[in-house]
Amino acid sequence: MVSLRLMISACALVLLGAAVNAQNDQPKQAMFKTEAEAQAAAPGFGCEGSHRMGEMWMVCANHTDANSHHGH
Repeated sequence: MVSLRLMISACALVLLGAAVNAQNDQPKQAMFKTEAEAQAAAPGFGCEGSHRMGEMWMVCANHTDANSHHGH
């Protein structure tokens, strides 16, 4: 269970580091406490929906889409 949490945290950090807003070079938030927040942020990553990552919610309907879009 601890290694799963570490893996989820590492994935989130990689995605957050890669998801940079082109207008002001600030990282975009990709992980949220609620499903609704993640779904609302998804269009900014070029996707729709959200998926659960541990106890949090991540943008895009599946993890592959979230990793491939990076907010571009």
